[in-house]
Amino acid sequence: MIPLSRRVQAISGSATMQMAALKNRLRQEGKPVFDFGAGEPDFATPEPIKKAGIAAIRADFTRYTAASGIPELKSAIRSSLLREQGVEVETEQVLVVPGSKFGLFALLQAVVGPGDEVILPLPYWVSYPEMVRFCGGQPVFADHLSENPRFEISAASYIDRAGPQTRAVLINSPANPSGVVMKERELLEVIDTFAARNILVIVDDCYRHILFGDLPYPAPLRLRPQYREWIAVVSSLSKSYAMTGWRIGYVIAPVLLCAAMTRICEHSLTNTCSISQKAAVTALSKDFKEISTMRHEYHRRRDLMAERLGRISGLTLRLPEGAFYCLVDFSSMLTLKGSDSDRSLARSLAEETGVITVPGSAFGASGFLRFSFATSEETIRRGMDQLEDWLAG
Repeated sequence: MIPLSRRVQAISGSATMQMAALKNRLRQEGKPVFDFGAGEPDFATPEPIKKAGIAAIRADFTRYTAASGIPELKSAIRSSLLREQGVEVETEQVLVVPGSKFGLFALLQAVVGPGDEVILPLPYWVSYPEMVRFCGGQPVFADHLSENPRFEISAASYIDRAGPQTRAVLINSPANPSGVVMKERELLEVIDTFAARNILVIVDDCYRHILFGDLPYPAPLRLRPQYREWIAVVSSLSKSYAMTGWRIGYVIAPVLLCAAMTRICEHSLTNTCSISQKAAVTALSKDFKEISTMRHEYHRRRDLMAERLGRISGLTLRLPEGAFYCLVDFSSMLTLKGSDSDRSLARSLAEETGVITVPGSAFGASGFLRFSFATSEETIRRGMDQLEDWLAG
């Protein structure tokens, strides 16, 4: 057997991918499936974006590009930030990446080394702690599970975990898996506390266009201009433009950090797909009615799913403020259904009813299940019927 590196042995597989594999097996067996595990829009990419990608192919725009991204996409990113957030950045602060996941991976590789600590939110997106461990760092957790109200993203939860080895803090807002949005005053306190101590504040805002309600999104780069050298933003077109498979995202970071990440890209991926970059220029340069239509539909689906889950005695959830997930407390149901963990509960639910979820332990929230409402209203209604009958049986 080929010996594996310690780096790879330190990371675990993705629970979301494991549930996707189970979903695919059930479908191959011809069983009905109600997929609430998906972390991607069920809408088509808007037509003008698709046409831009096709035009790029027909124009033979299929060769290598600069590792940091094509100039017109960097310009479109800068213009969109100025238009939407009132934030002006330099071209050298923009790095185009094949999805925000790789952007965050490269960012952590550039700043985290053995013994460094990175403060992550709890619950967290599944890849956060694994990325930190891959860098040789140590994840520590800002506990939002015990906040009142639950999942609230507070500055105090981060500050309480700070120590001499803290190298960076990571904020995800709107959050996956909870859907909670960090309030501006809390984000300001995090920036004032950590950036003032030369600790990098990383904001993953890939769901920022999927917000419910009237509160404006607190743009981290606008809040404290004097601390911009210690703030990095990782973003994506995947969720807001229904472009998951295009693999396109970007990072806004201080110039020296952006240059370091570019070197990582030069020696790993070479460049982000040229065709996807051209499509992204169109995405960021126009206002699409499809974007607001998707957001409105997610809002309707959220309300429907929350109403249906709220009917079931013993389940508790916080109404998500953004993204497209409900993180639901099933801890009182474990004994009822003869399960010893949320993982076995999620598997039993899937195999017996076809209802696909993701176990909360994948996000550091044992006893919970995550439901995505990035699916049709019919699927939500029928899936919730199956869930109710199963829990009542």
